[in-house]
Amino acid sequence: MNVSELLELTYWIDEEIVEANIIPKYQALHSVLQNNLQPNQQQPFESQKKALISSLLEVSLNRLTKDQLNFLDNLGIGNGVGEEGVAVIEDILYKNVIDVATSTNKVQEIIQAIDQGIRKSNEIKSGLEDCVEEETYEADDEILMRVVFSGNASMSNVTDFKSWGEIWYEIGRGISMAHDLPPENVKIIGATRGSIVIELAVVASIATTASGIILAALKVADKVLGLRMKAEELRSMKLRNKKLAKEIENEAENEKKSGIEEITTGLVKKIGLDKNNQGDKVTALDKAVKNLVNFVEMGGEVDFVMPEEENEGEEAENQKAQKEKHELRVAFQEIRNLENKLSLIEHKAP
Repeated sequence: MNVSELLELTYWIDEEIVEANIIPKYQALHSVLQNNLQPNQQQPFESQKKALISSLLEVSLNRLTKDQLNFLDNLGIGNGVGEEGVAVIEDILYKNVIDVATSTNKVQEIIQAIDQGIRKSNEIKSGLEDCVEEETYEADDEILMRVVFSGNASMSNVTDFKSWGEIWYEIGRGISMAHDLPPENVKIIGATRGSIVIELAVVASIATTASGIILAALKVADKVLGLRMKAEELRSMKLRNKKLAKEIENEAENEKKSGIEEITTGLVKKIGLDKNNQGDKVTALDKAVKNLVNFVEMGGEVDFVMPEEENEGEEAENQKAQKEKHELRVAFQEIRNLENKLSLIEHKAP
Protein backbone atom coordinates (compact mmCIF):
# COMPACT_ATOMS: atom_id res chain seq x y z
CA MET A 1 0.00 0.00 0.00
CA ASN A 2 1.43 3.39 -1.00
CA VAL A 3 1.35 6.48 1.23
CA SER A 4 -1.40 8.16 -0.78
CA GLU A 5 -3.58 5.10 -0.27
CA LEU A 6 -2.80 5.15 3.46
CA LEU A 7 -3.75 8.81 3.73
CA GLU A 8 -7.01 8.12 1.87
CA LEU A 9 -7.78 5.42 4.44
CA THR A 10 -7.48 7.91 7.30
CA TYR A 11 -10.00 10.18 5.54
CA TRP A 12 -12.27 7.17 5.06
CA ILE A 13 -12.07 6.40 8.79
CA ASP A 14 -13.06 9.99 9.60
CA GLU A 15 -16.06 9.79 7.29
CA GLU A 16 -17.28 6.23 7.79
CA ILE A 17 -16.38 5.62 11.44
CA VAL A 18 -16.07 8.93 13.28
CA GLU A 19 -18.72 11.02 11.51
CA ALA A 20 -21.07 8.01 11.38
CA ASN A 21 -20.92 7.83 15.20
CA ILE A 22 -19.98 4.16 15.26
CA ILE A 23 -18.42 4.36 18.73
CA PRO A 24 -21.43 6.20 20.30
CA LYS A 25 -23.71 3.49 18.86
CA TYR A 26 -21.55 0.81 20.48
CA GLN A 27 -21.50 2.81 23.71
CA ALA A 28 -25.31 3.05 23.76
CA LEU A 29 -25.55 -0.76 23.58
CA HIS A 30 -22.80 -1.17 26.15
CA SER A 31 -24.57 1.20 28.55
CA VAL A 32 -27.75 -0.93 28.55
CA LEU A 33 -25.76 -4.15 28.98
CA GLN A 34 -23.84 -2.64 31.87
CA ASN A 35 -27.09 -1.49 33.48
CA ASN A 36 -28.44 -5.04 33.18
CA LEU A 37 -25.65 -6.24 35.46
CA GLN A 38 -27.51 -4.66 38.37
CA PRO A 39 -30.13 -6.80 40.16
CA ASN A 40 -33.70 -6.06 39.06
CA GLN A 41 -32.46 -3.43 36.55
CA GLN A 42 -32.83 -5.47 33.34
CA GLN A 43 -34.11 -3.61 30.31
CA PRO A 44 -34.35 -4.51 26.60
CA PHE A 45 -31.51 -3.52 24.27
CA GLU A 46 -33.21 -4.29 20.95
CA SER A 47 -33.41 -0.65 19.80
CA GLN A 48 -29.73 0.00 20.58
CA LYS A 49 -28.74 -3.23 18.82
CA LYS A 50 -30.78 -2.37 15.70
CA ALA A 51 -29.33 1.15 15.55
CA LEU A 52 -25.80 -0.22 15.85
CA ILE A 53 -26.26 -2.96 13.23
CA SER A 54 -27.87 -0.51 10.81
CA SER A 55 -24.85 1.81 11.12
CA LEU A 56 -22.36 -1.05 10.79
CA LEU A 57 -23.96 -2.24 7.54
CA GLU A 58 -23.85 1.28 6.09
CA VAL A 59 -20.05 1.43 6.42
CA SER A 60 -18.83 1.54 2.80
CA LEU A 61 -16.07 -1.10 2.79
CA ASN A 62 -16.36 -1.49 -1.01
CA ARG A 63 -14.48 1.79 -1.44
CA LEU A 64 -11.36 0.23 0.08
CA THR A 65 -8.63 -1.82 -1.58
CA LYS A 66 -7.48 -5.13 -0.13
CA ASP A 67 -4.41 -3.45 1.34
CA GLN A 68 -6.57 -0.82 3.00
CA LEU A 69 -8.89 -3.50 4.39
CA ASN A 70 -5.91 -5.39 5.80
CA PHE A 71 -4.57 -2.22 7.39
CA LEU A 72 -8.02 -1.48 8.82
CA ASP A 73 -7.86 -4.89 10.51
CA ASN A 74 -4.38 -4.09 11.84
CA LEU A 75 -5.76 -0.90 13.36
CA GLY A 76 -8.36 -2.96 15.21
CA ILE A 77 -11.31 -1.44 13.36
CA GLY A 78 -12.03 -3.94 10.57
CA ASN A 79 -13.69 -6.71 12.59
CA GLY A 80 -15.97 -4.19 14.33
CA VAL A 81 -17.71 -2.82 11.22
CA GLY A 82 -19.54 -4.10 8.14
CA GLU A 83 -20.98 -7.61 7.96
CA GLU A 84 -18.11 -8.94 10.06
CA GLY A 85 -18.97 -6.48 12.83
CA VAL A 86 -22.63 -7.52 12.70
CA ALA A 87 -21.62 -11.20 12.97
CA VAL A 88 -19.48 -10.39 16.02
CA ILE A 89 -22.33 -8.53 17.73
CA GLU A 90 -24.82 -11.32 16.98
CA ASP A 91 -22.34 -13.81 18.40
CA ILE A 92 -21.82 -11.76 21.57
CA LEU A 93 -25.51 -11.14 22.23
CA TYR A 94 -27.14 -14.40 21.14
CA LYS A 95 -25.06 -17.25 19.76
CA ASN A 96 -22.30 -17.80 22.32
CA VAL A 97 -23.59 -15.96 25.36
CA ILE A 98 -21.95 -17.06 28.61
CA ASP A 99 -23.36 -14.33 30.82
CA VAL A 100 -24.25 -10.65 30.62
CA ALA A 101 -20.96 -9.62 32.22
CA THR A 102 -18.95 -11.40 29.51
CA SER A 103 -21.06 -9.85 26.75
CA THR A 104 -20.61 -6.41 28.32
CA ASN A 105 -16.84 -6.85 28.51
CA LYS A 106 -16.60 -8.03 24.89
CA VAL A 107 -18.54 -4.99 23.63
CA GLN A 108 -16.24 -2.76 25.68
CA GLU A 109 -13.20 -4.44 24.10
CA ILE A 110 -14.55 -3.61 20.62
CA ILE A 111 -15.11 0.02 21.66
CA GLN A 112 -11.56 0.28 22.99
CA ALA A 113 -10.09 -1.33 19.85
CA ILE A 114 -11.96 1.02 17.50
CA ASP A 115 -11.12 4.04 19.63
CA GLN A 116 -7.43 3.12 19.65
CA GLY A 117 -7.54 2.54 15.90
CA ILE A 118 -9.05 5.99 15.33
CA ARG A 119 -6.32 7.61 17.43
CA LYS A 120 -3.62 5.78 15.44
CA SER A 121 -5.32 6.85 12.20
CA ASN A 122 -5.32 10.48 13.35
CA GLU A 123 -1.60 10.26 14.12
CA ILE A 124 -0.91 8.85 10.65
CA LYS A 125 -3.04 11.55 9.03
CA SER A 126 -1.32 14.39 10.88
CA GLY A 127 2.06 13.00 9.80
CA LEU A 128 1.18 12.56 6.12
CA GLU A 129 -1.36 15.28 5.37
CA ASP A 130 1.05 18.09 4.50
CA CYS A 131 3.52 16.02 2.50
CA VAL A 132 1.43 13.59 0.41
CA GLU A 133 -0.48 14.50 -2.70
CA GLU A 134 -3.86 12.78 -3.08
CA GLU A 135 -4.50 10.63 -6.15
CA THR A 136 -7.67 11.20 -8.16
CA TYR A 137 -9.53 9.37 -10.90
CA GLU A 138 -9.54 10.80 -14.40
CA ALA A 139 -13.32 10.34 -14.55
CA ASP A 140 -15.90 9.75 -11.84
CA ASP A 141 -17.42 6.70 -13.55
CA GLU A 142 -14.18 4.76 -13.84
CA ILE A 143 -13.44 1.73 -11.68
CA LEU A 144 -9.99 1.02 -10.30
CA MET A 145 -8.44 -2.35 -11.11
CA ARG A 146 -5.34 -3.10 -9.05
CA VAL A 147 -3.31 -5.86 -10.70
CA VAL A 148 -0.87 -7.49 -8.27
CA PHE A 149 1.97 -9.50 -9.80
CA SER A 150 2.67 -11.91 -6.95
CA GLY A 151 3.33 -15.62 -6.43
CA ASN A 152 4.33 -17.38 -9.64
CA ALA A 153 2.92 -14.38 -11.49
CA SER A 154 5.59 -12.09 -10.08
CA MET A 155 8.15 -10.14 -12.14
CA SER A 156 11.84 -10.37 -11.34
CA ASN A 157 13.41 -9.07 -14.56
CA VAL A 158 12.61 -7.18 -17.76
CA THR A 159 11.87 -10.42 -19.61
CA ASP A 160 9.08 -11.17 -17.14
CA PHE A 161 7.94 -7.57 -17.47
CA LYS A 162 7.74 -7.89 -21.27
CA SER A 163 5.95 -11.24 -21.08
CA TRP A 164 3.29 -10.10 -18.58
CA GLY A 165 2.90 -6.84 -20.45
CA GLU A 166 1.97 -8.75 -23.61
CA ILE A 167 -0.39 -11.01 -21.67
CA TRP A 168 -2.19 -8.07 -20.06
CA TYR A 169 -2.40 -6.35 -23.43
CA GLU A 170 -4.24 -9.42 -24.74
CA ILE A 171 -6.50 -9.43 -21.67
CA GLY A 172 -7.37 -5.74 -22.03
CA ARG A 173 -7.73 -5.98 -25.81
CA GLY A 174 -9.96 -9.07 -25.70
CA ILE A 175 -12.36 -7.70 -23.10
CA SER A 176 -12.46 -4.25 -24.72
CA MET A 177 -13.17 -5.68 -28.19
CA ALA A 178 -16.06 -7.69 -26.78
CA HIS A 179 -17.65 -4.39 -25.71
CA ASP A 180 -16.82 -2.54 -28.96
CA LEU A 181 -14.17 -0.48 -27.17
CA PRO A 182 -10.50 0.13 -28.07
CA PRO A 183 -7.72 -1.26 -25.81
CA GLU A 184 -6.84 2.36 -24.94
CA ASN A 185 -9.93 2.36 -22.71
CA VAL A 186 -7.87 0.36 -20.21
CA LYS A 187 -5.72 3.15 -18.82
CA ILE A 188 -2.66 2.82 -16.59
CA ILE A 189 -3.04 5.47 -13.89
CA GLY A 190 -0.40 4.39 -11.41
CA ALA A 191 2.07 1.76 -10.24
CA THR A 192 3.58 0.86 -6.87
CA ARG A 193 6.58 -1.11 -5.71
CA GLY A 194 7.00 -4.21 -3.55
CA SER A 195 4.95 -6.97 -5.12
CA ILE A 196 4.56 -5.04 -8.37
CA VAL A 197 1.13 -3.41 -8.60
CA ILE A 198 -0.28 -1.77 -11.73
CA GLU A 199 -3.32 0.46 -11.30
CA LEU A 200 -5.76 0.49 -14.22
CA ALA A 201 -8.81 2.70 -14.73
CA VAL A 202 -11.61 1.00 -16.67
CA VAL A 203 -15.25 1.67 -17.52
CA ALA A 204 -17.96 -0.37 -15.80
CA SER A 205 -18.54 -2.74 -18.76
CA ILE A 206 -14.89 -3.82 -18.81
CA ALA A 207 -14.81 -4.17 -15.01
CA THR A 208 -17.99 -6.25 -15.14
CA THR A 209 -16.54 -8.71 -17.65
CA ALA A 210 -13.13 -8.88 -15.94
CA SER A 211 -14.68 -9.48 -12.53
CA GLY A 212 -16.98 -12.11 -14.03
CA ILE A 213 -13.99 -13.97 -15.45
CA ILE A 214 -12.10 -13.79 -12.14
CA LEU A 215 -15.11 -14.86 -10.07
CA ALA A 216 -15.78 -17.84 -12.34
CA ALA A 217 -12.06 -18.70 -12.37
CA LEU A 218 -11.93 -18.70 -8.57
CA LYS A 219 -14.94 -21.01 -8.42
CA VAL A 220 -13.19 -23.38 -10.83
CA ALA A 221 -9.98 -23.10 -8.78
CA ASP A 222 -11.94 -23.99 -5.65
CA LYS A 223 -13.14 -27.24 -7.27
CA VAL A 224 -9.75 -28.06 -8.78
CA LEU A 225 -7.89 -27.42 -5.52
CA GLY A 226 -10.36 -29.61 -3.65
CA LEU A 227 -9.78 -32.49 -6.08
CA ARG A 228 -5.99 -32.10 -5.93
CA MET A 229 -6.07 -32.13 -2.13
CA LYS A 230 -8.05 -35.39 -2.22
CA ALA A 231 -5.43 -36.87 -4.56
CA GLU A 232 -2.66 -35.83 -2.15
CA GLU A 233 -4.56 -37.37 0.77
CA LEU A 234 -4.81 -40.66 -1.10
CA ARG A 235 -1.09 -40.59 -1.88
CA SER A 236 -0.26 -39.90 1.77
CA MET A 237 -2.29 -42.98 2.76
CA LYS A 238 0.06 -45.09 0.57
CA LEU A 239 -2.72 -47.23 -0.84
CA ARG A 240 -1.92 -50.02 -3.27
CA ASN A 241 -4.32 -48.58 -5.84
CA LYS A 242 -2.18 -45.66 -7.03
CA LYS A 243 -4.34 -45.22 -10.11
CA LEU A 244 -7.13 -43.67 -8.02
CA ALA A 245 -5.03 -40.63 -7.07
CA LYS A 246 -3.92 -40.25 -10.69
CA GLU A 247 -7.53 -40.41 -11.90
CA ILE A 248 -8.52 -37.67 -9.47
CA GLU A 249 -5.59 -35.54 -10.71
CA ASN A 250 -6.79 -36.04 -14.29
CA GLU A 251 -10.30 -35.11 -13.25
CA ALA A 252 -8.92 -31.90 -11.72
CA GLU A 253 -7.29 -31.00 -15.05
CA ASN A 254 -10.49 -31.79 -16.93
CA GLU A 255 -12.46 -29.64 -14.50
CA LYS A 256 -10.07 -26.76 -15.14
CA LYS A 257 -10.27 -27.13 -18.94
CA SER A 258 -14.07 -27.40 -19.05
CA GLY A 259 -14.36 -24.55 -16.55
CA ILE A 260 -12.42 -22.20 -18.83
CA GLU A 261 -14.56 -23.19 -21.80
CA GLU A 262 -17.74 -22.53 -19.81
CA ILE A 263 -16.48 -19.07 -18.80
CA THR A 264 -15.93 -18.06 -22.43
CA THR A 265 -19.24 -19.56 -23.59
CA GLY A 266 -21.13 -17.79 -20.82
CA LEU A 267 -19.53 -14.43 -21.58
CA VAL A 268 -20.17 -14.70 -25.32
CA LYS A 269 -23.85 -15.31 -24.57
CA LYS A 270 -24.08 -12.58 -21.90
CA ILE A 271 -22.39 -9.92 -24.03
CA GLY A 272 -24.37 -11.01 -27.10
CA LEU A 273 -21.52 -11.80 -29.48
CA ASP A 274 -22.26 -13.62 -32.74
CA LYS A 275 -19.72 -16.42 -33.26
CA ASN A 276 -20.32 -16.43 -37.01
CA ASN A 277 -20.07 -12.69 -37.69
CA GLN A 278 -17.87 -11.62 -34.78
CA GLY A 279 -15.36 -14.43 -34.72
CA ASP A 280 -12.42 -12.06 -34.15
CA LYS A 281 -14.04 -10.71 -30.98
CA VAL A 282 -14.87 -14.19 -29.70
CA THR A 283 -11.29 -15.33 -30.34
CA ALA A 284 -9.84 -12.28 -28.60
CA LEU A 285 -12.18 -12.74 -25.63
CA ASP A 286 -11.30 -16.45 -25.35
CA LYS A 287 -7.60 -15.53 -25.27
CA ALA A 288 -8.28 -12.89 -22.60
CA VAL A 289 -10.15 -15.45 -20.47
CA LYS A 290 -7.34 -18.03 -20.68
CA ASN A 291 -4.67 -15.44 -19.88
CA LEU A 292 -6.62 -13.98 -16.95
CA VAL A 293 -7.43 -17.41 -15.50
CA ASN A 294 -3.76 -18.37 -15.83
CA PHE A 295 -2.69 -15.13 -14.13
CA VAL A 296 -4.99 -15.77 -11.15
CA GLU A 297 -4.00 -19.45 -10.91
CA MET A 298 -0.31 -18.50 -10.80
CA GLY A 299 -0.87 -16.31 -7.75
CA GLY A 300 -1.60 -12.96 -9.36
CA GLU A 301 -4.40 -10.88 -7.86
CA VAL A 302 -6.85 -8.35 -9.26
CA ASP A 303 -8.65 -6.06 -6.85
CA PHE A 304 -11.50 -3.71 -7.75
CA VAL A 305 -12.44 -0.42 -6.11
CA MET A 306 -15.66 1.42 -6.89
CA PRO A 307 -15.82 5.22 -7.03
CA GLU A 308 -17.75 6.99 -4.29
CA GLU A 309 -21.56 6.88 -4.36
CA GLU A 310 -23.32 9.55 -6.38
CA ASN A 311 -25.84 11.85 -4.72
CA GLU A 312 -29.51 10.83 -4.56
CA GLY A 313 -30.55 13.06 -7.47
CA GLU A 314 -27.99 11.53 -9.81
CA GLU A 315 -28.95 8.03 -8.69
CA ALA A 316 -32.56 8.63 -9.65
CA GLU A 317 -31.51 9.89 -13.08
CA ASN A 318 -29.60 6.73 -13.98
CA GLN A 319 -31.10 3.73 -12.20
CA LYS A 320 -29.61 1.29 -14.72
CA ALA A 321 -26.07 2.49 -13.98
CA GLN A 322 -26.68 2.29 -10.24
CA LYS A 323 -28.03 -1.26 -10.58
CA GLU A 324 -24.92 -2.20 -12.54
CA LYS A 325 -22.67 -0.70 -9.86
CA HIS A 326 -24.57 -2.54 -7.12
CA GLU A 327 -24.08 -5.84 -8.95
CA LEU A 328 -20.40 -5.02 -9.32
CA ARG A 329 -20.04 -4.38 -5.59
CA VAL A 330 -21.63 -7.74 -4.84
CA ALA A 331 -19.28 -9.46 -7.32
CA PHE A 332 -16.21 -7.69 -5.90
CA GLN A 333 -17.12 -8.81 -2.39
CA GLU A 334 -17.70 -12.39 -3.54
CA ILE A 335 -14.28 -12.35 -5.23
CA ARG A 336 -12.61 -11.25 -2.01
CA ASN A 337 -14.47 -13.90 0.01
CA LEU A 338 -13.45 -16.64 -2.43
CA GLU A 339 -9.83 -15.47 -2.47
CA ASN A 340 -9.74 -15.57 1.33
CA LYS A 341 -11.26 -19.07 1.31
CA LEU A 342 -8.75 -20.35 -1.24
CA SER A 343 -5.89 -18.76 0.67
CA LEU A 344 -6.91 -20.66 3.81
CA ILE A 345 -7.28 -23.95 1.88
CA GLU A 346 -3.87 -23.55 0.21
CA HIS A 347 -2.31 -22.78 3.60
CA LYS A 348 -3.69 -26.06 5.00
CA ALA A 349 -2.87 -28.08 1.90
CA PRO A 350 -0.27 -30.85 2.38
